Order: sequence, then structure tokens, then C-alpha cells
Amino acid sequence: MYSSHIRSILEEISWRFQVKYLNFYSEWMVVLLPFILLLTLPYWLPKLSFQALKKRGAVVNILALGFILTLVATAAYIWAIIGEPNQKKWTEEIFPTHITRIATKVRDNQDNMLGILANPKLDKSNKSTLYIENVPKLYWSMLKDREEQYLNFNNHQIDFWGIINDPRSFNGIDPIGVPKSIIVNGRGGSSLSQQLVKNFYGQDYFNGLTSSRHLNTVMRKWQELNEAKTFYHNLKEKNGEEFKRWIAMYSPPLVSNGTVYGLESVSAVIFGKKPHELKDYEQILLSQMHKISYYFSPEKVNEKKCKLIKRESKRDINRYFSDDKKRITALSSEIDSWVCPKEPEVPLDFYNILQNLDDRKKRVYGNLNARVWKLAGSSTLLLRKELKEYQQKHPKHLVTEAKMTIDTAKNMAFKKGIDKALLKIEKNLEGRLVVDLDGNGIKEREQANIWISVVDDKGSWKHIYKRGNTSYKRRIGSLSKIFEAIALGARGDKWDYYYCNEPYKNVSNSDGNHGGKCEENGANIYSAMRVFGASKNLPLKSAFDKFVVKNNRGVKIVQEPIKKQLLKDIYHEFNLKKDSNASSMQYEMSFGMTNSTPLNLQKSIHKLTHLLYPTGHYKEAHIIDSLNYKVVRDTNLVKGGTTKRNYSTTLSYNIRKLFDTNTKIYMKTLLKAPLHSGYGTLRSFNTINGFKPLFIKSGTTDTKINNETLTQSKWTAGAIKVKGKNYSFVIMVERQKGIGRRIKHYEMMKPLFRELVKALLEH
Repeated sequence: MYSSHIRSILEEISWRFQVKYLNFYSEWMVVLLPFILLLTLPYWLPKLSFQALKKRGAVVNILALGFILTLVATAAYIWAIIGEPNQKKWTEEIFPTHITRIATKVRDNQDNMLGILANPKLDKSNKSTLYIENVPKLYWSMLKDREEQYLNFNNHQIDFWGIINDPRSFNGIDPIGVPKSIIVNGRGGSSLSQQLVKNFYGQDYFNGLTSSRHLNTVMRKWQELNEAKTFYHNLKEKNGEEFKRWIAMYSPPLVSNGTVYGLESVSAVIFGKKPHELKDYEQILLSQMHKISYYFSPEKVNEKKCKLIKRESKRDINRYFSDDKKRITALSSEIDSWVCPKEPEVPLDFYNILQNLDDRKKRVYGNLNARVWKLAGSSTLLLRKELKEYQQKHPKHLVTEAKMTIDTAKNMAFKKGIDKALLKIEKNLEGRLVVDLDGNGIKEREQANIWISVVDDKGSWKHIYKRGNTSYKRRIGSLSKIFEAIALGARGDKWDYYYCNEPYKNVSNSDGNHGGKCEENGANIYSAMRVFGASKNLPLKSAFDKFVVKNNRGVKIVQEPIKKQLLKDIYHEFNLKKDSNASSMQYEMSFGMTNSTPLNLQKSIHKLTHLLYPTGHYKEAHIIDSLNYKVVRDTNLVKGGTTKRNYSTTLSYNIRKLFDTNTKIYMKTLLKAPLHSGYGTLRSFNTINGFKPLFIKSGTTDTKINNETLTQSKWTAGAIKVKGKNYSFVIMVERQKGIGRRIKHYEMMKPLFRELVKALLEH
């Protein structure tokens, strides 16, 4: 019985000490022996020191000192790598910083990668990165094979016995590999966890610690060793799924007019692809760029870096695929054939843009933070606003990607057309304009504030042109009458009613008429078509209290004041604001003093279009077509999803009940009067082909500067049908101190409206 037991013990020992395991035990002893010496330090150190001093031999002293320093360094090394992860720092600093750094990837409705929007909470000195859903397998395998081939995500121990258990992968460190690299290669061999620490904090963080570059390097290495365990243990679950993601997200930068961080961004700028679309050789090249940053310029640096990346990539291929000669040949051939780009990749829709730029301006498109503003322009502001609203509603959602409703290439063509129209307007109005319209930056003249927007019947933004400050509320002129028409129609007014042109203080109509006494057989009674077609203010002031009916039984003045609550509901539902200088809502709406922002007005006009001409379910005007998001839970990002409903789909009962058949007929008829009435302000628009008016209204405000009356703003808003589809729109040209003298709608609004229709005909 005993002999069989002894035999089994001997067999186990012989199995454990096979030749193939000798390398493991030799590496294990490298760590164990210094540790034993360290534990016995109090016993042998005094004796060794005494003998060294007693003999006073120079060689012995040097050896003793070197031995002591080695032990101290070994002790410090082991002390740095063992121990628990710093969970407090992870929870309070590292993970929140990581979440703040994750930018939103922006795509248009053609799935073109436009760029990224940084988190507004991110400090400008910090860097953004993009969340990557799945790290390409070959990219990770090549990276791991080169940088830390012994990486093991199953070593959960944090004390010294963890090193004994696996001396090549412990606490995010390769305990053998790091000192071995220093001794053999003469330089540090950082594990992937250490590299992640360095890349997470960034080189600038360490450079500023002291005035000594060498001391900064030592302090950086120490922090890498000390914090590697914190990153490793918090990211190692599920076979290091999150660890791989962080490594890819904090991959060192590509340098292009600023820096581009992370695999998602670099693959877009170098290859114009999403990570999962990368070919094998492209993944290998990107794994090499984890070590060697790529430069677009200067040309000599680009060529040098390119050759180095290709050479090292082929070396990695030979090592990783050593048993597959055909694979080595094929991949090496693809690497050799790859032409190193000297300018960033952009989606095909925008290739023509880069062709007209010099090298310096081209490189701007390699910086995705800058590129999104170059390509998306004003759309970016709308997107940022909607993202902010979404995140306020869903504070635990981290938006990783946003797809817009706008076709960016078509919107850029639209903007180019508007620029040409503005240039032509400026030439035609030379001598009367006091603002700059074409954006050439003439210092003697201020820029006009310009807004042109289009939304389709599904609530999707289709075009946006913005220049100057359009964010503050301002008077919308006679566009106020669009909303007064709601109140009049809800009262029961018919489109063939008349209104009294009664005097009010010293206010006059646009033609200088101050009104007169309203009598059934008098001349001071205007038709509703005339009132809404032209800028007739006094009749509409009177209309809040009375209306006139003319029929075969005669003329009758009917007194029926509109309730104040109805006007309050209209103001609330259509996001209108009161004017500080107006005495009442009736006064504001009659004399064009109602306030709104161009953005809110566009949303209101879209809502009104749906109420008058419904096509399916209502959807609030929105620029976000869909969002991809993750859910932040404690110190983890868990599975989120995709949402396509970041907008309201409901209309309140208070406003829906106003739009009965009578109100719709009243508004549809009278709000075409600017085009069809003999007094209409927009009659010149009838010469433009390709659209059918649904409703449309113009607006003008004036201001006095140095006793001279100037046109302060010109507005046109409404809804049109183009190629069988309904669109709402808003056009504004404005400046607080005036844009010019006696500017007419046909001179300024017509050319802009023509470009708008032309753009919609291209859809």
C-alpha cells in the first residue's frame, strides 16, 4: 500500500518537473529567490555590511552595494505590483473620467462618418475617444502576441502567492517580463495594463510632474506599476472583454492637425472604415500603430513612419503565423502594396471638397473633432441641443453614436446655392445695405444674422443654413398673424369676413393709413384676404373684438371679443414669447411684436403644418434620426440599445380642439393671400416653378438708427408641397441695428426662397 502511494508521489513530481516546464520554474525562481533574501534581510545585512567594511576591499564593497541596491529595487518592485486595486480611485476618478471622455460619433442619413462631438463636460485640455462595440480579433491577437503574450485574465490573486501561481501575468503586470526587458533589451517592457495607464493619463500629464524629464519618466513608470492592478482587476471579466475595449479606445494617436485617439477614430481617418469592416492586413497595420504613431505630415516623417510601420508589421506576421507560410506571403504582399496615405480619408460624398484644399487644410479633416464642424456645420448645433435634451431626460444613458436626418452632401450644396444668392442680393442692393451678406468679412459692415431651415412632414430636418447669432428671441413681424389666424378661426370667423380699420393711438398701416371710424356702410372696412395678404395691422387689432359680415342681407358688425386664455394657450403651444414693450398679447400679435427664436419658430411652423395638413402621426421637428447608447450602471457600461424616438409625438387636446374644419378652411385660404391677393407681399414668388403653397406669410420689422428708419429684419415662413411631399420652412435675415433701407421681399426673400425650392427638387 505504501509503495503504491510513494510511487504515485514520485510520478507526480516527475510530471511536474518535465523538461518543458523547466523554463517556467527558472523564471519562477528569479522572483522567489529575491523574495526569500528580502525576508531574511535583518539577519544577513548587518553581517555582510560588517564584513565589507572590515575587509575594505573595493571590489567587495562595490559588489555588496550592488547587491543591496538590487534587493531594494526588487523589494520596491514587488511592493508596487502586489496588493489590492484602488477601488476608491477607480470609482471616483478613473471611471467617471472615462465616461466623460467618450464622444458621440456623428453620421448623416447616408451613413457617412462626419466626425465626433465631445462631451460638453470634458475639459478642453483633455482628449476624447470613441466607444468601440467589438474589437477586431486579429488586431487584438497581434497586439497581445507582441506586447504581452502571457496575459491571463484568470489570475484573481493580489498577494505574493499570485506571483507564485503565475509569474508571467499577475495584477496586470508580467513580473518576469518587465525586469527581463530592462536587463536584456536595456529598456522598459511595459505590460498592456501599464500601457493603458500611460495612455489613459496621457504623456503631458507625466511631463508636467517635475522639471526633470528623467525624473518624470521614473515617476510615470512607478505610477504605471502601481495602477496597473486597478485597471486590470476592474476590466478583466468575461475574458477581458472590457480590457480589450479600453486598450483599443486608448490606442496612441494618429497625428493630424491635432491628435486622433482610439481605434475607431484612427481606422476611420486612415482607412475610411468601421473597425468590423477592416481587412486582416489593415488590422495588423493598426496594431502596429498602437506602438508607432502615424503622421500625415511633414512628408519625410510620413515616409519614415510608413516604412517603419510596414517593416514591423511584416515582422509581427512572420512571428505570429510562423507555421503558415502561405498566410505570411499573402499578408506581407498586401502590406507591401498598401500606399501610405498623406491625407485623411473622408466619405466619398466629400472627396471633391479635399481636392480644392491645400495640404494643411486637408489635414484638418483628419481631426474628427474639427471635421464634424466643417462638414455638418450648423446641423451640429441642432444636434448638440437635441443630445443635451435627451441626456437630461435619460441621465444614465451614454450616447455613443447619433445619426442625423440630414443628407450632408445635399445640405452643403444647398448652402453653396444660398451663398451665391446672398452675393447676388448684396450686389443688387449695393448702396442700401448696411450689413455684410456674403460672409466676406468686410470690417466696415457687421455680419447679418441669417437663418434658413426646412423640415419635412415627418419632422425630419432636411436643410439648415445659419450665420451669425440666431439663438436669441426677436420680433417676428407680421408672422405673428399666422398665430392670430388660429384664434380668429377658432372663434368661427370665415375667410370672407371683413375687419374694421380703426385708429389706435398713433400707429399706422404699412401704407401710412391711420384708420378711421368703423361704420357698416363706411370705407374703413377691409376684407380678410386684403388684411392677411398685405401688412394691415389696424384691422387685425380690431379683429380681436369684432368682425364684419357682408352678405345679401347687408353689412353687420358683430362684437365678439376673443378670450385671453385662448391666446395664452396659443402662446404656450407654439412657444411664442411676449415682448417687453407690448401692453398685451392682442397688441403684440396685431403689430408684429410677438417674439420667438428662428429654431422655435421652425418647430411651431412644422406643428402648424401637421395640424392643417396631417400626413400620418405627428412627430416633433428633430435632427436626430436614431441614437445608439449604453447604460451607465455603477462603474460599468451595460448593454443599451438604439432609439429612434427622441422627440414628442403628442399634441395637446387644448390645441387640437381649435383646429376644426372651419379653422382649417379659414387658415388655408387666408394664409395663401400673400401670394394670391392683389395686395399680397409675396406675389413675386408665383414666378418660381416647382412648388405648391400650403400656407405662407411674410414679416418685416423696422428700427430707427440716428433718426433714420432701417429695415431691421425680413422673414418668410410657411409650408409648401414639392414633388408630392410637404415641407415647412423659415427664412430670416436680421440685425438689431438694421440691415438696410427700404428692403423689399422680392429683393431679398425671393432669391433665397428660389434656392430653397431648387434644393427640395433635388430630393
